[in-house]
Amino acid sequence: MRPGLSSELRRIIGITVFCLFFGVSAQATIEVLLLGCVVYLLWSLRMVLRLFAWVDGGMRGSPPDSDGVWGEISDTLNRQRRRHRRAKEKMRQTITRTMRMTEALDEGMLVLNSDRSLDWWNYAAESLVGLRSLDRGTAIINLIRDPAFVTFINEANFSEPLRLASANQSGRLLEFSGSHFGRGEVVLIVTDITRVHGLERMRKEFVANVSHELRTPLTVIRGYIETLKALPEVPSGMDKAFNNIAVQAEKMQTLADDLIVLSKLESEGTPEACEPINVSALLYEIVADARELSSGKHRFDIQCDEQLGFQVSAKDLRSTLGNVILNAVRHNPRGAKIEINVTEEDNHWNVAIRDDGIGIDPIEIPRITERFYRVDASRNSTSGGTGLGLAIVKHTLNRYGGSLVINSRSDEGAEFLCRWPKAR
Repeated sequence: MRPGLSSELRRIIGITVFCLFFGVSAQATIEVLLLGCVVYLLWSLRMVLRLFAWVDGGMRGSPPDSDGVWGEISDTLNRQRRRHRRAKEKMRQTITRTMRMTEALDEGMLVLNSDRSLDWWNYAAESLVGLRSLDRGTAIINLIRDPAFVTFINEANFSEPLRLASANQSGRLLEFSGSHFGRGEVVLIVTDITRVHGLERMRKEFVANVSHELRTPLTVIRGYIETLKALPEVPSGMDKAFNNIAVQAEKMQTLADDLIVLSKLESEGTPEACEPINVSALLYEIVADARELSSGKHRFDIQCDEQLGFQVSAKDLRSTLGNVILNAVRHNPRGAKIEINVTEEDNHWNVAIRDDGIGIDPIEIPRITERFYRVDASRNSTSGGTGLGLAIVKHTLNRYGGSLVINSRSDEGAEFLCRWPKAR
C-alpha cells in the first residue's frame, strides 16, 4: 500500500476512534460521528481546492503543503510536471537542432498544408524560389504559376521529379521532388541543378562530337583496308591482319553510330504524333535479319494481329524491337526459342520478347540498360554488340512515355516487355 494512502487511513481511523470515545462519553455517539465526518470532509475539500488552484495556475512553484493521500497526489503531479518540463526542453532542443540543420542545407525545403498552402520553408527555399515572410498561408500555385508545376502539385504524383527554369533567377534550373506525410501534407525539396545540367549537356555534346569526328577516319581506314585487300600481290600472312583490322573498324563504326543515336535520343524531346505503323510486317522484317544473324541456330515465333498498328516512328520502333530481338539471338545458345507476342490494352501496346535461353541473374537486371554494361565480367564481348543496344531501347521508350520491363532468372530464359502508351 502506498505511504500516502496508509497515512490517510490512519487519520480516518483516528478521527473515528476519537469521535466514538467522545460520543460515548457525551451520550451522543451518532451526532459526534457525523460532526467528525463533516470536519474531515471540509478539510479534504480545502485540500482539493488548494490543489486545483495550484494546477490551474500552471503548477508553478511548489505544490501546496499537505500529507496523506492529498500530499502524495501533489507530489506525483509535481514529479510529472518536472518530467514534462524535461521532455519539453529536450523536444525544444531537438526542434532547434533540426531547424538549424534544415537551414544549413543547400536544398530548399517547403512544407505544404493539406490545402497546398505554404506552412514553412528554409532559407535555401526562400533564395531559390523567391519567397517572403508574407507568403505563409498562400497557395503554392499562386507563387509558382508555371503550368507544369501546377499540374505537378494538383496531381500529387511525386514518383518523378519536375525540372523548371527559375522564375526569379535567369539561367538557373531547379528540380522539384515531393513526398507525402502527416494528414495530407506535402514536403517539397528544391534543388539547384544548373551545374549538373550543364555538365550533362557538355557530356552529351562531347559524345556526339567525338562520335561524328570518328566517322571520317574510320571511313578512310575501311577504304584503305579494302584497297589493300584487293591488291594482286598481298604479302603472306597480311590477309588475316587486314581482315582483323576491317572487323575492328566495323565495330568502331557501329559503336560511333550507336553513340550518335543515343545522343540524339537524350537531346530530343517528346516525338511528334506519327501515322500508324503495321507492327506485324515490321516484325517479320526484323526477324528475317535475326534469322540471317542466327544462321539457323534459333527458332522464332511471332504472335501479332496483322492489322495492328502503332502510332510511333517506324525508325524508333525498328530500333527498339530490333535491338531486343538481335540481343536475344546474340546471347542465347543454339536451339533457343525466341517468341514475340504483341498485345493491346486500353492504354498501352505491349511487345513481349521471350526466350528459353541462359537467362539473366536478377541482380544484374537493374544495370543491364546502362551504357556498355555487360553481364559477364569481361569487357571483351564476342557477341558482336556494342553494349549500347538496351540503353537505346530504354531511352527510346522513355521518349514516348513508355517503359522496358525485364523479367528473368539464370537458366530460365528472359522476357523483355516493351510498353508503348497510346496517348502522349
